[in-house]
Amino acid sequence: MNKRSYSSTHTGQAIQRDLPPMICFRVTRYCNARCGFCLAPPDGTHPAARTLTHRLDWLLSHGVKTIHFCGGEPTIHPALPQLLTHVRGRGGKTRLTTNAIVLTDTLLRVLRAAASQVKVSLHGDRKHHDDIVGREAFDHTTGNLRRLVAARVSTSVQTTVVAGGAWVVDWVAGFCLEAGVRRLSILPFIPRGSGYDRRAEYELSEFERRALHEHVTKKRRELNGRLDVRWLDFTARPLHVVEPDGRVVLEGATEGMDVLLGHIPAVERGNTGKPGCVVQAAAESSDLTESTR
Repeated sequence: MNKRSYSSTHTGQAIQRDLPPMICFRVTRYCNARCGFCLAPPDGTHPAARTLTHRLDWLLSHGVKTIHFCGGEPTIHPALPQLLTHVRGRGGKTRLTTNAIVLTDTLLRVLRAAASQVKVSLHGDRKHHDDIVGREAFDHTTGNLRRLVAARVSTSVQTTVVAGGAWVVDWVAGFCLEAGVRRLSILPFIPRGSGYDRRAEYELSEFERRALHEHVTKKRRELNGRLDVRWLDFTARPLHVVEPDGRVVLEGATEGMDVLLGHIPAVERGNTGKPGCVVQAAAESSDLTESTR
């Protein structure tokens, strides 16, 4: 793994750590949906474009190669096209996870120009999806997903499965085949964020989780060569996340497992050099671990 190490200071001691080659970059905690299992629910944090650009520059200058834009819902931040273009201009790669409720023509053009990889959250048929996300969204999401595919933007689908919802695997797989999507990631419910208070309703039993994993494995074999079906395991490895307030967090399966690594500092007035940062990072991390077994 090609990572660049750097020095920083934490509680007065010099340390040496690495940043991962890819990092989750939350541009906002605002959202236009209210998913019952949201991993990063709205908290009112919505930084300005200049602040976000500074953080991107810092990350790219410290060895990060790919910026995974997420939220909240990143597409509602008006600066997202500008940020995608900026990363591309700096030689970085970009990814985007979105509910695809909103997709402007400008953003669509920029995603294609930046060769971004886009992951759309789709959780089942119209009734189930709308119930899960807390609003009428299915038609917007599926319509914009089809626009992404038509524009030849690399597009995949991510589906969260809750208790009693294993049937959605077959439904969403069929939708992907019909829509021309080539990858489907299945994410079992995680009890963090909004989902923590809905564990009684959403949490899978050990038996359900095991059966779901077996079904996903079977579906992967069945559709081999037509649809890349993956098991997305958030609990397998912590994830490096930059929060909208500038905190760098090693995020686990629950908030209780999170580790605050530090902060990306604000731009210092009159300082034209690269600012320092109080950050401690683990030696190994990447995007959510996706099993191909």
